[in-house]
Amino acid sequence: MKVDFRHILYIEARKNYTRLVLEDRPTAALVLVTLKQWEKLLPRDLFCRVHRGYIVSIDKIVSFDNKYVYIPGEKITIGEQYRNALPDAVTILANEPSRESIRSVTKEVLHELEL
Repeated sequence: MKVDFRHILYIEARKNYTRLVLEDRPTAALVLVTLKQWEKLLPRDLFCRVHRGYIVSIDKIVSFDNKYVYIPGEKITIGEQYRNALPDAVTILANEPSRESIRSVTKEVLHELEL
């Protein structure tokens, strides 16, 4: 079975097998490769181990918090010993406005209301 790394959503451990979940296939493939073997094969900048039973594609992550990784159609638990792995592997862009920009907008709105 030929697999393009870009199509992998996540890999789930199943004893000595792994369940390979691809974005372009409706059913997962069961392959005789362990998660440790996958870790050696996969590019570290594209994949992250988030649990003793899961490796996820960084590109496919929609969001994550302290407990879960959210990828399309799935919520994967983050293991205690892997909590720091994901924030270290991704670049987090803040989406929150700064206090200064909020003050500026508030002043503009109040000024417009006075007119």
